[in-house]
Amino acid sequence: MVSEIVLGTFPFTDDESHALFDQSIERGVNYFDCAFAYSQGEVEKNLGRYFHQSGNREHVFLASKMSAYYGIIQGFVNEIMKSLPSDKQEALRKKAQDMLAERSVKRPGYHINYFGSQEQQFDTTYLRYVVLKEHGMKKQWKGQIKANAYKLLEGSLKRMQTDYLDVLFCPHGCAMPEMMDEFLGELFAEFKQKGLIRASATSFHNDVTNNLLNAAEVGYYDAAMFAYNIANHAALEAAIYKANQSGMGLIAMKVAKLFSMKNQPPWRAAKMHTAIPGDDLSVFAKSYLWALQNPNLSCCVSQMENLNELEDNLQVVGRKVKLGSV
Repeated sequence: MVSEIVLGTFPFTDDESHALFDQSIERGVNYFDCAFAYSQGEVEKNLGRYFHQSGNREHVFLASKMSAYYGIIQGFVNEIMKSLPSDKQEALRKKAQDMLAERSVKRPGYHINYFGSQEQQFDTTYLRYVVLKEHGMKKQWKGQIKANAYKLLEGSLKRMQTDYLDVLFCPHGCAMPEMMDEFLGELFAEFKQKGLIRASATSFHNDVTNNLLNAAEVGYYDAAMFAYNIANHAALEAAIYKANQSGMGLIAMKVAKLFSMKNQPPWRAAKMHTAIPGDDLSVFAKSYLWALQNPNLSCCVSQMENLNELEDNLQVVGRKVKLGSV
């Protein structure tokens, strides 16, 4: 079983982090979350050095994300767009924007921006989908996409100095349910058969409800990681229940992110303090305690950058509380 609090490794690029990794494992944290996109592979390399030196690889579930999976596909889309006259290009862009507007996935209260370029994922993904839907994918491209996926995975394995990943996320940051296609199912099956991964997963910050419902529907995902917090949970509970019933492991991210972001409406902190009253925990620890009361979640990712933050967050492990009305 994964620990209730798992370690997000985004900032850890050098050996100074190894003492924190040791303490995390000693305190029962047994899942490390990473991605190639974290400092362009430097975090994966750092984890590789740590596991090589410490011998702790088999003590943790190790996850990484195929951040650049869509890069080659976007290249094909760019080729198609360049081959079209400007009026047809503009028509495709308009169709993508009309689809976005119809689905209203950017509406306030449903969508939350956690980082600066997040909303761009919508525009890029919807245009990519519309172009491929209307113009199709050339037969030879599929082999190139598969070869590139193997190259990306093998690169992560080499940097992390491991023969396999416990969890591989792809797509990472999925912005549209339709981009979870049958080809990904074939790819994951091959990776598993070859012993390169143990579990298949996807992650998303955008259109979380529909992406989660679709991840449960396609049938080839073992796990999903998604933004879940005191501000967006109401729209998600039914989807979380359905995904859990399908047998997927569910990992909450961005659980406490709201409280490190600037210009947040005060009602969010007030809501958290109502749900988890008292002064014995920080608002960050309260966020994880609140999320872990959901029986359908497996764990929460936390970016604990020092021993004090590790100590603060691990106070909530195993605790059950009666939530205040939110």
